[in-house]
Amino acid sequence: MPERFLGRSLGKFRIDAIVGAGGFAWVYKAFDPELEIPVALKILKPQYAGDEKFEQRFRREASTAARLRHPNIVKIFAVGKDGDAVYFAMDYLPQGLSDRLEVMNMLPENMLIRMGIDVASAIGFAHREGVIHRDIKADNILFDEHGNAIVADFGIARAVSAYAEETGTNMVVGTPQYFAPEQARGQPLDGRADIYSLGVTLFKASTGVLPFTGDDWYEIARQHVEDKPPKPRSLNPALSADLEEIILRCMEKNAEDRYDSGELLCQELATLLQERGESATFRTLVVPAVDTAPSPVVELPRAKRRRQRLQMRVAMGIAALVLLVGGPLLWASRRGDAADSPATGAPAARGRSNARAAGPAASREDNQSDAEPAAVVPRALEISAPPTAAVSVNGVAVSKGKWRTDTLPAGTFVIVAALDSQPNCPSTREEQRVTLAETGVRQVRLSPRGCGELRLDIKPDGATYTLKSYGNDRTIRGQTPTRNVLILPIGNYQMNVESRFCANYRTEVRVTPETQSSARVRLICDKG
Repeated sequence: MPERFLGRSLGKFRIDAIVGAGGFAWVYKAFDPELEIPVALKILKPQYAGDEKFEQRFRREASTAARLRHPNIVKIFAVGKDGDAVYFAMDYLPQGLSDRLEVMNMLPENMLIRMGIDVASAIGFAHREGVIHRDIKADNILFDEHGNAIVADFGIARAVSAYAEETGTNMVVGTPQYFAPEQARGQPLDGRADIYSLGVTLFKASTGVLPFTGDDWYEIARQHVEDKPPKPRSLNPALSADLEEIILRCMEKNAEDRYDSGELLCQELATLLQERGESATFRTLVVPAVDTAPSPVVELPRAKRRRQRLQMRVAMGIAALVLLVGGPLLWASRRGDAADSPATGAPAARGRSNARAAGPAASREDNQSDAEPAAVVPRALEISAPPTAAVSVNGVAVSKGKWRTDTLPAGTFVIVAALDSQPNCPSTREEQRVTLAETGVRQVRLSPRGCGELRLDIKPDGATYTLKSYGNDRTIRGQTPTRNVLILPIGNYQMNVESRFCANYRTEVRVTPETQSSARVRLICDKG
């Protein structure tokens, strides 16, 4: 039972809570007393820890994964054994893609693209280091406090696979719902199997469902091998055609038809993001330290389409110049025909037909409304918060500052915006409970504030003071002498000071986050 380790220490790690369980190990939240940080501790289940060959494979692959240093790969701090417990310690990241999808069902498209960039960059780096993940799925994609996607469990599936081959044990390696076709067939794998599994993950995150399901893993594996996946836009019409194209290319049955590497997929997604006027995080595009050979120039589909559009515009410009020079002669020779043709007649029709004949790249922009259905947004949630505020929905972090989504189902949600500020600051967190109807846009404004310090120097002792914040009903009361500095939300306050036999005093004080504010008051009192 997983409870057996609670309250114990393995090595230097104190085990505090059970986080979850997989097929081969339990996961705990633990504490590292040297670094003074929480960590996630993965401990092999007893039936596997007691198998010497499995244990050796597990520890070897965990050590290999620990050498993968990349911003989007979970960091492994230690691999060890304590008594009969075999474990490794890694970053504690309590929120994952599965958690987000439970709340949101589908990710907003730009969030989906950024997640895809992070994961593609991580697996591309690992492939260059000779490590194939073999089990990319929603459960193995976590998020850090900044919203970056972090890939976990590198090497675990390879340990299970090698053990199964070595011992002849009948084990399902990986997760059938995310199998690449060659994985379902039991064939040798390369990095393009991870590309396929990432495509399945993007499919689920963009539609809310898996492309293939069934009663047993054999049936699901058969579908991966034989059946075409549904088009994501048939399940989510708001999804762009460009992103659908990328997802479906990742999920091609033939590995040769997929992206050749995580880097190519990463660049394709980054280009799509930049075309929308947003910057991509290129820090994750880790390049090998030494180039052993010049890389071939690979033209991505999106770049190819842009080149085709440019060529078409150049051709149109040349055609326009020819018409400008030779147009009068052509008109003179055919004015009779022109007089018989209506202004919207055959020539215009022929021109449009020729544009279509030139190919999809030439006609894509003109006919985009015909090819792509209009996005349907039956309901939406718009959240406005300070740029540095962390926004969460039902406990799941979604953004910093403003955020909008049209993928939440109708229902009631708890929206929170929180700032990093001083301890005991009462205003850094603001919460609203909102209800989304079947239709319409629900706007939520949250205004958490940081705090500053206010030191009061008031005489005589025994005087009472009140501080009333402008703009709300918050009032702070106290009596002198004050022993501590007050921690107050930033802003302006009206301060009243009164004492028996003394004239009341009123002033205004301002609390700022930069420097400690102070207020010095000396009441005029009747000595008699």
